[in-house]
Amino acid sequence: MLDRLYFNGIVRTMDEEIPVAQAVGIKDGVICFVGSDEEAKMIDAAEKIDLEGKLMMPGFNEGHMHLGTYAFANMNVKLFETKSVEECLDRMKARLTETPDMKWMYARGFNDQSFETEKRYPTRVELDSVSDQIPIMAVRACGHAAVVNSVAMDKIVKLPEAEEMLGNRIHPETGEVDEAAVKLFYKVMDELTVEDAEAFLKFGMTKLAECGITSCQTDDLKGIPAAQWRTVIQAYKNLEARGEMPVRIYEQCLFLHYPEFEEFVAEGYRTGQGDTFKIGPLKLLLDGSLGARTAALTKPYIGSEDNYGLLVISQEEMNQFATLAQKENIQIAVHCIGDRAMEVTLEAFETANKAYPGTDRRHGIVHAQLTTKAILERMAKDEAIAYIQPVFVPTDMDVTEARVGYEWMQETYAWKTMNDLGILTVGGSDAPVESFDVMDNLYFAVTRQKLNGWPEGGWLPHEKVSVYEAVEMFTTHGAKSMFMEDSLGKVKEGYLADLVVVAEDIFEIPAEKIKDVPVCETIMGGNTTYKKV
Repeated sequence: MLDRLYFNGIVRTMDEEIPVAQAVGIKDGVICFVGSDEEAKMIDAAEKIDLEGKLMMPGFNEGHMHLGTYAFANMNVKLFETKSVEECLDRMKARLTETPDMKWMYARGFNDQSFETEKRYPTRVELDSVSDQIPIMAVRACGHAAVVNSVAMDKIVKLPEAEEMLGNRIHPETGEVDEAAVKLFYKVMDELTVEDAEAFLKFGMTKLAECGITSCQTDDLKGIPAAQWRTVIQAYKNLEARGEMPVRIYEQCLFLHYPEFEEFVAEGYRTGQGDTFKIGPLKLLLDGSLGARTAALTKPYIGSEDNYGLLVISQEEMNQFATLAQKENIQIAVHCIGDRAMEVTLEAFETANKAYPGTDRRHGIVHAQLTTKAILERMAKDEAIAYIQPVFVPTDMDVTEARVGYEWMQETYAWKTMNDLGILTVGGSDAPVESFDVMDNLYFAVTRQKLNGWPEGGWLPHEKVSVYEAVEMFTTHGAKSMFMEDSLGKVKEGYLADLVVVAEDIFEIPAEKIKDVPVCETIMGGNTTYKKV
């Protein structure tokens, strides 16, 4: 007897052998039947569930986000969707009024390019008006730049790590800090416990399940402010042991310094270890963001003769990281927005592969925004994965031309070209930079329009993908990037029972309506982790 039998649905399996079915049976967390309603009548099950014509698909995979940072930001001061510096300050002041005994304040999510009046960052002096007694940081939505108040700045500049960043990454007069300096704020906070980290991660995973997400590739080891990387790993392991993980986690393990990565390797961590919580790739942060003009380019930014962005890690250091990872059979995923960053990364992959050839590592580039034909051909040749974020479209369509010009803009987010070249495209959100709502993400991939339908025909419409290709990004492609293509990402007998049910067949409705289709139920390992009331 089966545990569950779903029937009377439209089942898009993402499996070429049985592309469409009506019924799915589950036992012990595994799919053991996929077929027609007529066949299902012959099957006994402890629970029979009528899908009432809704669409069932493989559970969604979130290909790249910062779950711990998302949870931390949403449980602190949220500046997302603010329309002015004044609104940011008002939100921070309101939180301080609500919680007057705060010892520090972390705010996240402002986007100066979305402000309706002055398109600028808050200043150190303005944050001082919120409080001149406790450290305060306001982080830009991209996470690559922030502003701190005077109390925080006084503490940061005294840190040993700050000396070489002064005047470069740290600007005491304005209060601005960027890239690696942003994380120095964590050192002025009280260190978080394993229990604190558990609470953040559990909150975040619950929210993922509400969006139909059953597996998530997330960068957390440096993502929960004031929590050490070992603390984060232990928190996940504790949640897994207690059966409190509604989402499978594939950890993209960020390290900023080579000696720390050496410690990680020496302690025996390797890609693929674990069950519901798995160790994934080494995550590296190579350049910044386009909005902050810190993405590393081979040509200067428009309006500047000498700003080519920045490389956080040199070619030599990248080669060092990549070679050790390759030697120890550790996958690699590197944050690259600009073409110069991608060239450095691909060179490091090739250097490492020459030193230790012959194993399927599945290294990849996270974001892969400002590509060129040569870079994409090189990615295809090297079988490098592209971790892409369709949800970036509505924001970046407003700033890309101003940053790099009309001609280069034509090659931005070249998803169809990637697919045509055989590059594995894995869909994600980079949350909390943007929302991890998968239905919105599918809409952006297919239409390349804002939620209001602008521009007509889509931004750079030659790079639109089909609905099927978009769903692949968030199902089968995600599974393959985690080395789980034989057990995840399809509605297929013998595969894990990770499924999502949505209200309408998104393969048949007009593309502009995809964003409006709600998630009705999320199933992970045969158990319902979310059900719309």
